[in-house]
Amino acid sequence: MDITGKKDALLIKEKYQDVLNYTYEEIKNKINWLYGMNHKLKDNLAYVQKYKKDIIADKDEKIEQYKTLNNLLVKETNFEKEMMNISKKGKFKTNITIKPKFKDSDIDDLKINAIQDYLYRYPKYTSKSSFKKILEKIDEIEKGIKSTKKKYNFHVSEVLRELAYWPRNLIEAEDLIKRFKSQLKEANDKLNNMRYHKSIFYKLSSENEKMNVNINTLYYRIEENENTIKQLKEEYLKAKKQDLEEMEY
Repeated sequence: MDITGKKDALLIKEKYQDVLNYTYEEIKNKINWLYGMNHKLKDNLAYVQKYKKDIIADKDEKIEQYKTLNNLLVKETNFEKEMMNISKKGKFKTNITIKPKFKDSDIDDLKINAIQDYLYRYPKYTSKSSFKKILEKIDEIEKGIKSTKKKYNFHVSEVLRELAYWPRNLIEAEDLIKRFKSQLKEANDKLNNMRYHKSIFYKLSSENEKMNVNINTLYYRIEENENTIKQLKEEYLKAKKQDLEEMEY
């Protein structure tokens, strides 16, 4: 017969220790899962930024090619004069809406539309080697932009898909932390109120014996785990704020 209540205390302690160990493993597994999600998210975001920069660079190169083409048209044809006359008569058609103030991109698009319109009406120039070389380069750039936009859109969709998984997984991770803390408090409260822990036998026992009948928390890094979850959540929220609209092509 256990008159001290120590056996009871040991059994209760072991049961709670097993539950806490199980919950702690769940926390570690969930954090590893979040790390994997974060890795995928960052990889796809990196591709999104890369392809976005590539598209901007290609568009700038395209504009430079059109500037070269414009200079060639001005030099070898009556392009500038004719475009001015057509514009005055209101016959020049463009997809660009006329605004009181133009952005640089609007002016570039107006020039490009004017060049395309002129070459459409005078196709003989497109066969000249000087013009043909530039037009082929423009066509190559446009195909490259279209291809890059496809890649960009793919990774944008991947980012959006990954972001959709985060709220549920973060809630699950935070709930596991809360569950662990609640279980630990319940275990300590239960043990502290046990007959053995209130007895003279416990008070006179060695520190090692006391450790044997109390929850061992030496290997738990719950505060570190909680901070990791907070950091990953911040990174998710930062990623969520980025401009992630797909491009038409």
